[in-house]
Amino acid sequence: MPTQRFRITPTSRGALFRAKRWFYSIFYTKELPADVKEGNKKAWVDLASKIVEEVNKRGATDKPARLIISYESGPRGEFIPLSATMELMEIRPLETFTIYLSKEEEIKKIKADIIELVKRAKELGANIEELKEIIV
Repeated sequence: MPTQRFRITPTSRGALFRAKRWFYSIFYTKELPADVKEGNKKAWVDLASKIVEEVNKRGATDKPARLIISYESGPRGEFIPLSATMELMEIRPLETFTIYLSKEEEIKKIKADIIELVKRAKELGANIEELKEIIV
């Protein structure tokens, strides 16, 4: 039983799009007889609609995913899907850290940011003395 395992995609819609491109490049080519092509297309549409239905049921259209399709290929090039497995992923940071290359550069950046904030505060009519109390 052949299995097509696709790369992880940023969304489950993207996974289905990759699968669609794979299907049409293999099972809907000019070399196949018209009746086989139409049967393949019907099998694909049925499979894709079931995948979409399940993904929508889980509210996972925008989650990262990988699609795996198990299928058989008939003697005339027929596409016979056996199963489809959608692996839904979750992207989250394992750890967050910051690397400071130069304290002096970081201090210059902070000073420049503060100068910009003070200018903006003056434009808005904020009391600078109140701002000093917040800083200290």
